[in-house]
Amino acid sequence: MPVATLRPAATVVVVRDTPGADHGFDVLMVRRNDKVAFMAGANVFPGGRVDEVDLALAGGDEAHAFRLAAVRELEEEAGVRADPAELLLIAHWVTPEIEVRRYDTRFFLVRMPPGQDAKHDDGETTELAWLTPGEAIARCDRGEIMLPPPTWTTLKRAGRQRTSGELFAWARGVAIPRVQPQFHTDDERTMLTLPGDPTYPTIDGWEVPEDTRFLLQDGRWRPVRA
Repeated sequence: MPVATLRPAATVVVVRDTPGADHGFDVLMVRRNDKVAFMAGANVFPGGRVDEVDLALAGGDEAHAFRLAAVRELEEEAGVRADPAELLLIAHWVTPEIEVRRYDTRFFLVRMPPGQDAKHDDGETTELAWLTPGEAIARCDRGEIMLPPPTWTTLKRAGRQRTSGELFAWARGVAIPRVQPQFHTDDERTMLTLPGDPTYPTIDGWEVPEDTRFLLQDGRWRPVRA
């Protein structure tokens, strides 16, 4: 079976300081429509494909096209208008070769612009919530929401920081290796591993996360200890 062509995509981690708290921050999460072709029903950060219009507006500058796509998708899916110049690149994930639809995705970080309200589009996204990274992880652990492994890993990394200031300081210095999870399947299970797992040597610049192994159970990815 031929490997699917990679499609460029961008996603945005939008952050605000937790209202009424002395410290801490919330992350904007949207739930994908159950009827979409990719990541149906998953809770993710707003984002989508880089279109030809993004490349055209960027004058052929691919790096800038990712930023333009990120802010366009953010406005389309969550009603938030962000400045592409304010985005910080924090990760680069590539869909495993086994998938029918594959994406070469840049993850960006940005503060919630003042004076705006986020709202899902009731199309590609059907729910929207502001959650601390810990709350999102806990809801996934309880089976209330579904987090794809790249989203889980991003939330865990963000959750290591106590304040949004610490988060952005971390983002300005983080290395951005290209990360492609690996699939492992047999008659009993489907497993996905990240660099640093015993089955997957680490790569240069990669901060090995706490969770490097995920099992697919009842349609949800769940972290397991290696």
